[in-house]
Amino acid sequence: MSAKMEYKIDDLPDEVLEYILSLVPPYKDLQECKLVCKRWCRLIKKVNEHSEANFHKAVSCGALFWNACSNNNRIQHHMISKRHSHAACIYDNSMYVFGGCTDTLTAFNDLWRLDLSSKTWVRLVTMGNYPSPKACATMLYYKKNFILFGGWSYPSRYPPNQNWKLFNELHIYSIETNKWIAINTLETPPPMSAHSATIHGNNMIVFGGISGNFRSNSVWCLNLDTYVWHQQYILSHQPPPCHGQSQIHLGDHHLLVLGGCTGPNSAMNDVWLLSMIGPVWGWRKVTLYHREWAPACIWCHQACKIGNYIVVLSNNKRRAKVNDMNIPMQNVAFQRPVWRLPELSPLQESKQRPKTDVDTDENVNGRHGSFSRSSSQSRTTNSPSRRSNFSRIVPFCCDSAVSMAAFRDKSINTNFNLNRQRQLESLKKMEDKIRNRKLQTKVPKRTTETALSIFLLDISKVLSDECSATWTPLKAFDHTEPDERILYSLVMGKRELIVFGGIRKEHATFQPQGDIDNLEVYNDLHFIHPRNYVI
Repeated sequence: MSAKMEYKIDDLPDEVLEYILSLVPPYKDLQECKLVCKRWCRLIKKVNEHSEANFHKAVSCGALFWNACSNNNRIQHHMISKRHSHAACIYDNSMYVFGGCTDTLTAFNDLWRLDLSSKTWVRLVTMGNYPSPKACATMLYYKKNFILFGGWSYPSRYPPNQNWKLFNELHIYSIETNKWIAINTLETPPPMSAHSATIHGNNMIVFGGISGNFRSNSVWCLNLDTYVWHQQYILSHQPPPCHGQSQIHLGDHHLLVLGGCTGPNSAMNDVWLLSMIGPVWGWRKVTLYHREWAPACIWCHQACKIGNYIVVLSNNKRRAKVNDMNIPMQNVAFQRPVWRLPELSPLQESKQRPKTDVDTDENVNGRHGSFSRSSSQSRTTNSPSRRSNFSRIVPFCCDSAVSMAAFRDKSINTNFNLNRQRQLESLKKMEDKIRNRKLQTKVPKRTTETALSIFLLDISKVLSDECSATWTPLKAFDHTEPDERILYSLVMGKRELIVFGGIRKEHATFQPQGDIDNLEVYNDLHFIHPRNYVI
């Protein structure tokens, strides 16, 4: 009998070994493979070059595919909570997520790190001066630091009728020391949220957003070496005041602004180019071709640049129209400052504020709950606005006529028992009604019209004299897209795009009164990448 032949992985041809290494995730594992030997190091350099070329070719051809990351095998208490309107940023082999809020608008100020090699979440217990809990802030990477600016938060019920709050806080998070540092400057932009920002050289450029009771189209610059703000005055034609837009870095002297919301039921799908050459900056509106392949709405949808293309995620155009913005604003749960700009005075706004119940859990650095209150404190903090909110759930508890009659009656115990019996009967009827309604509710069948779709914008001529861009059709159709959503995060990893979180409203189950049960907030992960290249 012939001796049994034994082969090792090093006996494989370079082409086969390169293909095997191309299947390794392009993060920590692939980097560690370079340390095995000189041959592996050389082949991994080829893998990186070929994968990068394959990624850019797939984008130009519109051949991108979705891949969902399952959380079924993750320990629940190691999972980040569901959120939207958060800030996300990539550094090395990890994605960092800060803040955001829940479907009841409870804001976070926790910081999480996603290990992109193992797809596991780690909540960072940071030091220093924590930022305020907020959403719709911007967080950018600069020299092993994260620059966090602006944001928005909805107040708790104490004190009542308190207005929503905007921030102009500037915080620096040091990745090496795991510490937050609050930066105080003499001149600062007004408090703002839903703005956009990019870093060019040693300057952070901030555009637009909601500031006070109006939208803005101002441009603010922050020197990241001296932390000095100044407002850049531009005399040329400018984009309209907007919020919820995307801002794309095009080198040290140019940036693009895509989409945004200019007012109630007014989404903007235009693209503007800002030239930052010389002392006088100038805006220029980009000429767009093939608008029939453009997304119907780029309001609160993120965009990301890959080579000469911009990837935009939005809902399917066959379903969406610009007037779809009417639907969330008709719903009680969406009549919040995060969705629309308040046009009323604080007194008028407090009178017309929706009577939905707001989450009272304080969430500071990811910790839920609050200190217990004494009975006297509980009695003093029961404001009329809180009782009116609660009356939507238990209406009879705020019936002043019944309550006063119970106190005036001498037989208080008898009336108390009768009222208690009525309360229990009403609660049971309400419970049965809610149960029956949930049983009768039909879950709409998911189609491609209710999924998040990929759109491509060719910007290869945007810096030319023509200043034009072309929407490109997606040639590869994928049926594994996530559900339609907004206010998610989209960041660029290594040869892939990463989508996290967001909020969705089922269009098929809208009720005239506004059913908060239809709100759905996500904490799922989705990746957009090309197919593996063929050697």
